[in-house]
Amino acid sequence: MATVEEWLALTERLYAKGVDVFDGAHPLVTEEGTRDPKVVALTLLARTLSHVKAVVLLLEQSQIVEARTISRSAYENFFWLAALVKKGAAFVDAIELDDITSRKKRATGLLDWAKAQGQIEGYQANLEAFRDRLREEHGKTTSIVLLQVAVDGGVGDSIIVYRELSSDSAHPTAQSLSRHVTLNEGEDGPPFTLHAEPAADPAEASDTLELLCTAVLGAIVAANEALGGVDVGERLDALAAESRRLSDSNKADRDAQQETGATEG
Repeated sequence: MATVEEWLALTERLYAKGVDVFDGAHPLVTEEGTRDPKVVALTLLARTLSHVKAVVLLLEQSQIVEARTISRSAYENFFWLAALVKKGAAFVDAIELDDITSRKKRATGLLDWAKAQGQIEGYQANLEAFRDRLREEHGKTTSIVLLQVAVDGGVGDSIIVYRELSSDSAHPTAQSLSRHVTLNEGEDGPPFTLHAEPAADPAEASDTLELLCTAVLGAIVAANEALGGVDVGERLDALAAESRRLSDSNKADRDAQQETGATEG
């Protein structure tokens, strides 16, 4: 099975490649300004690189739940970048409409809160004017649906990983809460033990890095394509080959464990 050290080495190489792509891109300033798909691609790449640093730091402190939560965010970046490559300016429009939809919803929520708190009328009037202006200028708007973004980007299958990370770490679920409980079956004393820190599974660090590397590699490939191909640093196909090698090693080990378990059963 690929070791944590091997995955960390690949993570470091991916981070370096991402930095090379970011630094090597020199998008021209166009009339689109910050709405230019290349500029948006660079912001998504930068966000992804920040996530890589965070995951590594969290794993160093054995914060596996938090590391997997940030890895989940890397998949969101990957999905957005993939959709950006496929749809270009149309996806930038969707991002803006999603932001406007969010602003309208938040303004309505603040208005409801302000009225309940008996806030001064001037505050409410200004907020209502802001919301009404958004409605007048943009009409009915829609929010981005992440699954559709992944499908539009041609990476819909990866939503499965995103959902797993959501359930086992990012959200308070039965699965994520169970990390803080150990059942004491067949033992004297209390039937279970609660843990302030989630019970650690040594294999999860390697698994988390594998999932992170998959998302980061996809994000870099998509960003590089959106930028027109930045030919600097390590080749992307070499990084992809190493990622496949490590993943194949993990899969072979898991398959062997399942066969052993089936035989013993």
